Amino acid sequence: MRFRFCGDLEAPTWLLHEVPTLSEISSVRLKLLAKQVLQQLLHGSLDYGKALRFTTPKGAAPDAAVARGAVAAVHFVVASAVKYDVDDAVFATELEQLGLPRENAAAILRPYRESKGALRATFAAGTFRAAPTACAGWTADRAAGSAALRLSDPDLRVDVGADKLAVLLHELGQVKAMMDANQE
Repeated sequence: MRFRFCGDLEAPTWLLHEVPTLSEISSVRLKLLAKQVLQQLLHGSLDYGKALRFTTPKGAAPDAAVARGAVAAVHFVVASAVKYDVDDAVFATELEQLGLPRENAAAILRPYRESKGALRATFAAGTFRAAPTACAGWTADRAAGSAALRLSDPDLRVDVGADKLAVLLHELGQVKAMMDANQE
């Protein structure tokens, strides 16, 4: 089954193995765990002591591996939902389709909904951006019967021969044909 929060791909196997753990956690504790994970995504800090408490059933011995798995699962679903800009209703439905009880899906959805804008801003700020090119020039030379393209920038120089230009043009044509076919 494909999920929007997974980029319209199937959910990873490791996530499916963590769903029973998330299902056993009470909705109140899962909501608190989700808030801790959102804190980590927004500010880079996670209190693993609290995460361990939230994932340990009453009367059971704390298990760090279970806590790490639950944190990773909540982190993945929330970060992926933000990355793919998944609508709240779709996200809740997909969490239930994974196998989470409705209350637990809602426990993850509430903090997600409240922090979605801040998360998108944080993710956008962390995105790699290349500096714009101030001045780039290009020339096309025809020497000795072969064409060449020269791109020059104060920091970068690219020389492309005629054979590579022909291959590039052919591949760009194939990409355009595929894009046109997908739009139909």
